[in-house]
Parts: sequence; structure tokens; C-alpha cells
Amino acid sequence: MGRRLISIFILFLFFMVIITGCSRKPADSAEEKEPIPVRVERVATQDLVEYRFFSGTVEAAGQVQITAKMAGRVKEVLVKAGDRVKAGQVLVKLEGQEVESQVKQARAGYQAALANYNKISTQLEQEVQRLESAVRQAEENYNNAKQNYERMSKLYQDGAISQKDFEGIELQYKIAKEQYESSREQLDIMKNKSVPETMTAAKAQVEQAEAALSAAESALENTMITAPIDGVVGNVDVKVGQLISPGVPVAVVGNTGSMSVKINVTEDVINSVKIGQEVEVSVEAVGVNLKGTVTSVSPYKNLQTGTYPVEVRITEVPEGVKPGMFARVKLAVSSYPKVLAVPEECVIKKDEKNVVFKVEDGKAKAVEVVPGPTVGGFTVIEKGLEEGMEIVVEGQEYLEDGAPVEVVGKEEGK
Repeated sequence: MGRRLISIFILFLFFMVIITGCSRKPADSAEEKEPIPVRVERVATQDLVEYRFFSGTVEAAGQVQITAKMAGRVKEVLVKAGDRVKAGQVLVKLEGQEVESQVKQARAGYQAALANYNKISTQLEQEVQRLESAVRQAEENYNNAKQNYERMSKLYQDGAISQKDFEGIELQYKIAKEQYESSREQLDIMKNKSVPETMTAAKAQVEQAEAALSAAESALENTMITAPIDGVVGNVDVKVGQLISPGVPVAVVGNTGSMSVKINVTEDVINSVKIGQEVEVSVEAVGVNLKGTVTSVSPYKNLQTGTYPVEVRITEVPEGVKPGMFARVKLAVSSYPKVLAVPEECVIKKDEKNVVFKVEDGKAKAVEVVPGPTVGGFTVIEKGLEEGMEIVVEGQEYLEDGAPVEVVGKEEGK
């Protein structure tokens, strides 16, 4: 007999007892009270798991919203919802004539700056070579003048030449030395100052022109709005001729072969959520319960919602489940392994005490207990009961300590 039928039978017997009792004479003693029908169950240890439900929306794995990077007018829309696309494939084209002109202008500027750089580099290289040649010539003249000066100086000391002739030789030596030192100084300035400074300025012009060209080419690339990933187009939010601004949503692309549900978990249970944890996902629109796995748990609270974002990946996606559908995630937030637990309705209040009734010698006996948490309709009993003890699970609300009872149903504990 099922639990429901037994309950109805017990209530029927209870009312019969009341009716029979009412028909008795007031002189009947307490010992003559009719026993109260009850059903008992044997207490057993069990594993309890507390679940919480969180709502979310089904999303394609890696689902991304594609936005425009620049302002422009839509020239072509190349895809529609449901199309399968590859990463890099063009979805939408913007008008780009003006940007193309900017690219041509920037490229011309870059090429001019580069030509100027090369020209200056060649000119400076030639100037350095000229100065190096001048230094070598001046050094040769100086060495010859020095040798002649040293020889004539000895002859002058010996009185072999006149002072006038010696002073002429000495002047030639000084002029050669000065020319040599001057040419070396000019070469040093050219190599260590003029060349680096001039080349740096020319290079900066090239880099500036190159940056302008890169920016123009990037703008031209941005007229081609592409898919960042492989996937299926969820929707296209623009049409030909529409003027759009940077940041405006253009399309949504995601991998419908793998889906996820993003939920927001409250702070009282977030610490019990672990990556890799298995969960149950219910998609009511198609009437399916799916297996899922927690793939990410944010360590930061969303300040707007006051909750923590959690992502659940759906393991196997059946046909019919589509992005945007409402889903409920059944999340285990705490567990109580191998605990003594009884149906929560078995624990009742008597004289400010929590009691559970058992049957002893045909009478109800109240047993004081210390209840723990209630999970899934069962209350954990931390103290007061022992495994295997038979307790009243139906009819207890009519009992008092010592009341006569009749066991009309017995089942083993769950």
C-alpha cells in the first residue's frame, strides 16, 4: 500500500476513534481510550545534499557580441542569422572610399619620408667620406711638414740655414698641424653629432609617416567587420545604408555545438561552488534536464547585483536547445554524509522541547532530540536517536507522551 493510501487509512481510523470516543459515556477511564493508529519507520543513516536553484540564460560557448570599431555607413551585409562562419570571415562591410584616400595619402607621405631619409643618409655618408679623405691628406701634409721642420731645426741650430729660412719652414709646419687638427675636429663633429642628430630627425619623420600609414590602413581594415571566432551567427543587428558609430553592436557569433549558462550566485553559498563541480541544468522550453560542469567562478562580486558570476558548461547539447533560452541550474551547496535523519514532520514541539515519538509497549514515548539542519524534507538529528530505532512518522501530531497507539504501518528508513 502506497504512502498516500496508508495516510488516508490512518486518518480514517483516527476519525473513527474520535467518533467512537464521543459516543462513550463520560465515566470511561483513561485506560479505556482507544489506541491512536500510527505508522512507524526505522531510523537509518543517509547522505543528504542541499541544493539551490539559480536562473540563467543559455549562451553559445565563446559567444561574442561583435561591435563596430569606427563610424561609417553600412555598404554590405554578407551573412544572416544561422550562417556558419570562420574566424576572420567578413560579416559586414562599411563604405571606405574616404578611408582608401587617406591610406593613399599616408602611403605617399611615408614613401616621401623614407626617400628623404635615404637621401640624407647617402649625403651624410658621402660627407663623412670626404672629411675622412681630407683628414688623411691633412695628416700626410702635417707629417711631411713635421719631418721637414725637425730636419731644418737641427740645421738652424748648426748655423747651416738662416733664421728667415727656418721661420718659413716653421710657419709651414704650424699651418699643416692646424689644418690637420681642424680636419680631425670636423670629422669628429660630423660622426658624433651632425650625423646622429640629422639621421634621428629623418628617422622620426619616417616613423611618424609610418604610424600615419598604419593608422589609415587599420581604419581601412575596420571597414571590414569580421568574425573573431568560428561559430554560428546568432543575429545581425544592422542593415545596408545604416550609419553606425564605434561600439554599436553589429552581430553575435558563438559555437552552438557547445553551450553554457551564466548564473549569479549569492555570497552565502559561493564558497561551496568549485570549478569542475557537476550540476544539473533544466531547460524548461524544451523540457530537458542536462548535465553541466562549473567552468569558472568569479572571485569578485558584481557590485550592481551583489552576486558572484559563475559559468556552467553544458556537457551534451540536444537538438532544440538554443541560445537565449531560460535555464535553471541545480547546484549542490552543502552535503551531510552518513547522518541520522528523519522526515522533518516527525520533529514536533512539546513543552518548548523538540521531540520525536517512538512506540514502546503499545504506548507513545516522547524522545527529546537535538535537531540539525533540514535538507530536502529531512531533518538531521544530532542527538537523541540511534540507528535502527523505530519512530512514528505518521500520526505523531495527535500523540502525547504515554498515549496508547496502534501500529498500522511499518517501513524501513530511507
